[in-house]
Amino acid sequence: MYRVINYLAFIGCIIWLLLDQSPEPVVALLLTIAGFFRDDIHGVIGKNVFALTPKNQLIRDLESARFSFINPEFINPQILYDLSGWLSDAGDQIVSINITGSNDSNRYHGEVTAEETDGYPIVKSSTEEGWVSYKYIGRSFSGVHIVQTWSNGGGSGVFTKILLVTLSSDSSLESNGLSYSKKSRYVIKLAGSFPLGDRYQGQVKYRFGVLSISPCEGMKSLRGSGARVVVL
Repeated sequence: MYRVINYLAFIGCIIWLLLDQSPEPVVALLLTIAGFFRDDIHGVIGKNVFALTPKNQLIRDLESARFSFINPEFINPQILYDLSGWLSDAGDQIVSINITGSNDSNRYHGEVTAEETDGYPIVKSSTEEGWVSYKYIGRSFSGVHIVQTWSNGGGSGVFTKILLVTLSSDSSLESNGLSYSKKSRYVIKLAGSFPLGDRYQGQVKYRFGVLSISPCEGMKSLRGSGARVVVL
């Protein structure tokens, strides 16, 4: 709605300037032009004007995406582990990660393998202490991706979570010390999570906007009963 009003104001200023070639319509025209870039222009650094648009469309189609949960190049499972946070902490600490700069970084070093299943593959990465893995569950109508994760720190525990994440593209500034440039990046952001506890062995499904979590079928778990959550 804001864009429509601003566009109509811009047309009005053009007509005003044609009828009255005075400073007032020029100032009004400049203000409407500035309005178009209100959310896009990040700032001026040196001689450059950088547009870093914060309102990005979510990436919904994983088949054509550069990084994916279901096809190579797989998103590194250690990235999802960072988004999950430590078991000893409450709340969220890390909420978004630049996949473009992180997927093959030293921080997330380790071989990434994929095991074929009846559905989507289980993607796994070994760490110095243990391993982490995930399996894609599905995508909501609004573009939220649902992923089941497992993590092992070297002991007997295998901790399971369901993560709700979004994928999008945005831009950042990069400097070599002498000049600046704009660089695209592929960002994953945590929207929510459901902890399932240690050694959860139930079934997780997503159909028609409903995330179904069955009771645990063995071992220790936070899920003694089933649950259904609407995720649109």
